[in-house]
Amino acid sequence: KAQGHVVPAYHSRAEALKFNGRVCTMQRFSLKFPARADYLSAQDMVQVFKLLDSDGSGHLNGDEVQQMFNTMCGCEVSVSGVMDAYTLTQFIRVVEDTDARYPQFRIAENLMKYLKENVEDIQPEGLSIENCQKLFEIMDKDGTGEMDISEMIKMFLFMGVHKLAWFETYREYGTLTSAEELQSALVRMHEEHKEMDISDRVVSFLAKAAESGERPDIDSAEPAEEPADEEVGKKKALLVGINYLGTSNALGGCINDVRNQLQILTEHFGFDRDNILLLTEDQDDDDKRPTKAKIQEGFKWLFDGAEEGDELFFQYSGHGSQCSDPSGQEPDGKNECICPLDCMDGPWPDHVILDNEIYETFYGGLPDGVRCICIFDCCHSGTIADLQCTRAFTFEEADKPRYMEPPEDIAAELQSKGLGERTVKDRSETEPNKKIWTFSGCQDNQTSADATINGQRQGALTWGLSLALVECGYHCSYMELLTATRNNLKGKYTQIPALSTTCEEYYQRPYLEAKAD
Repeated sequence: KAQGHVVPAYHSRAEALKFNGRVCTMQRFSLKFPARADYLSAQDMVQVFKLLDSDGSGHLNGDEVQQMFNTMCGCEVSVSGVMDAYTLTQFIRVVEDTDARYPQFRIAENLMKYLKENVEDIQPEGLSIENCQKLFEIMDKDGTGEMDISEMIKMFLFMGVHKLAWFETYREYGTLTSAEELQSALVRMHEEHKEMDISDRVVSFLAKAAESGERPDIDSAEPAEEPADEEVGKKKALLVGINYLGTSNALGGCINDVRNQLQILTEHFGFDRDNILLLTEDQDDDDKRPTKAKIQEGFKWLFDGAEEGDELFFQYSGHGSQCSDPSGQEPDGKNECICPLDCMDGPWPDHVILDNEIYETFYGGLPDGVRCICIFDCCHSGTIADLQCTRAFTFEEADKPRYMEPPEDIAAELQSKGLGERTVKDRSETEPNKKIWTFSGCQDNQTSADATINGQRQGALTWGLSLALVECGYHCSYMELLTATRNNLKGKYTQIPALSTTCEEYYQRPYLEAKAD
């Protein structure tokens, strides 16, 4: 029991500790960032709620409350001290609160599995004609049978849709006279602006209308303020890709990940090749081998001389894993880690790089005013940045995970650890000037896929993100990039990639400060 909520009465430790593949190592790093937000889309939450609301009352009550917690936890639970009934809003809050404090229970994964198992009973998707009919009736407040430009603009402003999207729609469609025309316009917008997730915004709008029983207050909606341009100084990047060639832990896509990233940075974001350090084991150069010592030297090289206005970029593609935490600082008794090329040459944790070191390097050591973007395409990566502002999503089947089983002595120590609650320290007041964004492949208890996509072995996160950049014309906000990446991966992988940062408003900054053409 946790503050009126519930936790599973039983849970397999082996299931919690044993994963196959790139272990998502960077999750704790992400959880310490001071901004945190939802990880399931509004449409996902509404669909789960409707499935659980078996009597269609608009509330979960009686046996439905028991079923709600069973579904969240993926097993039978003992319920006590909870409310008698839950609205949609209250259900969402319970899901987010329980997942934030008990990530080991895989709340998001359980809910997405529930949706998949009940796919035949799921209501039509966001831009169905039924939803568009409801939306048209809500917006046609004067009963004229039309949605004119003023009504359209207010609706889109309230939804947070960028002006470029709705202006193009109005220019093509003009005044809308039916739900069918509205559906056609919204589908066109959704296809041309994947990063905005129009479908999810429509579902959120309809949910708010259903909750209040009337049209939301769209008259007070104001255009989103465009982030002010920021001057960019020097740009440097450290790219680490490890395939563990010739070992039992071999992967196929990590070197491709970072070489593809190098091409994107130099061709589209103004990085000079001389300011990019590439560490991979396929180069005929011992100084470029991604051993623990060379990666740590790379950290120092990346931060050397950094000053306000500079932009730093780091990507790690390879295995992640876990070690026990002898210091007692981690509530769950475990440290996440990344696995250098020579990680099996000696005892752990001496031959791995712990999340604590990554945090101290990239968060604690980041000068004020310096921007830093990190991508961890590995397992156990969701909290390695220790940032609290986190957005994440769930997907389907994976090809091959990027996880390295720890040595037997470490595995035995991990097995002895309980499933403790994870707490997060809020650093937003003490470190307000840190400008860091972290994309991570998945959550602490999941695997990140090493897959063959379009004939090339590569990480699913790196592939989805790279494709999203192409679709966005290499100009989008961080949040738009995450949304577009989700649309590319959804239905293919069982990982929950996440985006974390140090301040809510930083989600809307342009990715790598790229300017629109």
